[in-house]
Amino acid sequence: MTLSQILPTVNQLSHQDKLRLIHFLLLAVAKEEGCSLETSDAENTLLNQLASTSATVWSPQADNRSVQALSDLLATAKEESNA
Repeated sequence: MTLSQILPTVNQLSHQDKLRLIHFLLLAVAKEEGCSLETSDAENTLLNQLASTSATVWSPQADNRSVQALSDLLATAKEESNA
């Protein structure tokens, strides 16, 4: 299969399944390079915790207080540069 054939399927995976795929690919590439990246129980626990979390993307545009604070800082900096 080519990458262009695989990508649509990868895009449909859940966040957790994408993390599992990354882990699988990393182990496969390491094995091809002669490295051993076998995971311990502690690492497996961490991977499971990461897989069960959801990513939260924060943006100042979605937070009115942050937008106001940033606007205030920019206004103060502009005033100070004009003084």
